[in-house]
Amino acid sequence: MILVFVGAGGSAAVDSEQYPTTVGFFEKLPDEIEVNPVFDGVCKFLKDQNGKGKEIIDIEDVLETLDELQADCQKITDFTNITGWAMSGRLFVPRTDIPDFHPSIGRLKTIHIDPLSNQIKEYVYEFYGTRPAPNKLSTWIKLLKELEGIDPAIEIFTTNYDLVLEDVIEEAQVKVDCGLDRSQRSMRLDPAAWNPSGPLFRTNGGLLTKLHGSVDWQRDNGNIIVGPSRFSGDHKNHCILYPGYKGVPTEEPFRAFHEHLRNVVRDESLTAAIFIGFAFRDDYINTILADLPPATTKFAITKSDEKHIDDTPPTGAPFTDNCIHFRGGFTAETVAECLAVMGPS
Repeated sequence: MILVFVGAGGSAAVDSEQYPTTVGFFEKLPDEIEVNPVFDGVCKFLKDQNGKGKEIIDIEDVLETLDELQADCQKITDFTNITGWAMSGRLFVPRTDIPDFHPSIGRLKTIHIDPLSNQIKEYVYEFYGTRPAPNKLSTWIKLLKELEGIDPAIEIFTTNYDLVLEDVIEEAQVKVDCGLDRSQRSMRLDPAAWNPSGPLFRTNGGLLTKLHGSVDWQRDNGNIIVGPSRFSGDHKNHCILYPGYKGVPTEEPFRAFHEHLRNVVRDESLTAAIFIGFAFRDDYINTILADLPPATTKFAITKSDEKHIDDTPPTGAPFTDNCIHFRGGFTAETVAECLAVMGPS
């Protein structure tokens, strides 16, 4: 078995304008968002934090902070938890301004913070929802075809939302399943594809697992419908985690996806792991990858200006030891070099 793990750099190599990394995504946001007072305030807050210590921030910092602000506002205005109950004046002597305090916090969340968060997330679909041009997929097609010749069991994992890999799999005609149920009127994601005890689990070839969701997935009455890459107006209707999401997922199908990654990493038949454009910044994913067997041959393909995992390994990620690193970006040349090390098909 071969594991292929794809980060933002794997799609940016196809079209950096259409599929920007999290830093590039931040730079492409429109003026209406950049002049938003909440957005501006969050950016100033992040730059002022000694713990952050950086002038250049990316969109994942902003969205993570907005999520924290949303959660705190919810606590303050919810009288069923201790924070909201205490802030309502019940714990201390009531103040005359308390009655105005809760409505103002509620308005801040519903009128300013929630719409801004949804507006930023809407641009995920604008940037990543466009299908890639077929003539830009040749490097990916070559890689997957060659890998299938070496080992037909190719397990692909990605944190990207775009549809690059789906198109590559179709064009290359490799036996990698996207986990779709086409038997219904509306095409759906089939959770059974990720059930190791189920009848559909890797009977032939491998799976494409989109750990953070996809721009063409929408939730509908307990199902995940696969259709147009359009934003519905509310992020909660979509099956997607925001850019730069880090942490332990608590809902399906993301829990099953990460568990599948864990199972593949621990599979005794795994012989090679190839990381493409992945920055190893997700601590939870790193803890899963830490179980890669020492005998597994590991490759990393990154651009020269990306983090050098062999020079500065990610925290808690000893699995990057002895990783064969190609720093020329995801190009035909670096793919050829990687395949040459792996040996003939």
